[in-house]
Amino acid sequence: MLNVYLYAKRVAIAALVVLLIGTGFYLMGRHAYFFLLVFAAILLAVLFCGMTDWIVDKLHLKRGWSLLLAVLLFFGLIIGAFWLIAPTVSEQVQEMQQTIPKALTRVQDWLSQYGWGQKLVEQVPDDMSKAMPEQDALLSKVSGVFSSALSFLADFLIVIITALFLASNPSLYTVGFTKLFPVRNRSRVMEVLGKSYATLKSWLVGMLSAMAIIGVSSAIGYSLIGLPLALALALIAFFLAFIPNVGPWIAGVPAVLVGLTEGPQMALYVVLVYGGIQMVESYLITPIIFQKTVDMPPALLLFFQVLLGILQGALGLLLAAPILAVLMVWIQEFYIRDVLEAEPLDAAEEHAVDSV
Repeated sequence: MLNVYLYAKRVAIAALVVLLIGTGFYLMGRHAYFFLLVFAAILLAVLFCGMTDWIVDKLHLKRGWSLLLAVLLFFGLIIGAFWLIAPTVSEQVQEMQQTIPKALTRVQDWLSQYGWGQKLVEQVPDDMSKAMPEQDALLSKVSGVFSSALSFLADFLIVIITALFLASNPSLYTVGFTKLFPVRNRSRVMEVLGKSYATLKSWLVGMLSAMAIIGVSSAIGYSLIGLPLALALALIAFFLAFIPNVGPWIAGVPAVLVGLTEGPQMALYVVLVYGGIQMVESYLITPIIFQKTVDMPPALLLFFQVLLGILQGALGLLLAAPILAVLMVWIQEFYIRDVLEAEPLDAAEEHAVDSV
């Protein structure tokens, strides 16, 4: 006989689950930037926790002192590096502002030699001053840039403060998150959270290592071929290496343009040096560094980067790779392992009977 109460209870639970899922997608669509900031804070907290665990293991300090030392070390390295290279990079960036237009002029002259290139060049105004906005529009743009800078600074401070709170007592937040699930599933959720943390930590270590290798090798390679502004261009390659697939291509453009100011031969040298570095990094360094992390198919990663880039701009593009890494862990554990590859209930019951 059908239990009406039990049936109504299941329908209500199913409706509630559907409603919660729909609400989640709605919030993600309307307030995705907020969730990206939260994930950025989690990613930074993972870095702080990884450094803290290493200090505790090596120096045997208490966690609070280890976290303080990790934070001081992190920001100390950033401030120290900035203090050492800032004067040189500042001069080179100012020089780059004059060098890049010269390179673009050379590109226009080269394109003008061809019919298709001449049509393309004709779309660029001869008098660049006409392309400048009027005074009112210029003031509006300046105020917009200033407002954007303040917004970025506020978001940056929020991410840092949130990361410090998360890293100071991570169990408080992980245990609190598991309490949102039934008691029988909490240990499994905690297990997957641990795997997600391990994946993010390994990804961060690998990515920072790859960034350092690309930055240093670019600086050495550019210096050996005599490319001007070598340090500034290597710094651009270092930071953009954080964005797989897309970042290296963007970083190579200013290097080639600077090489064009010295002549086509120098531009060719830049392409060979930077292309060689990227090939070694893609086919040798990256497989070794990331062999213990989640394997992200390049095409899937590129699609996900384009998707988040379209939806949320630079921040989405920046965080696409670590978000995809966590999603793949969750899909592998919660869906493939617990649903698709789970042993059927009938089979489990028969196995229990046979064992008795």
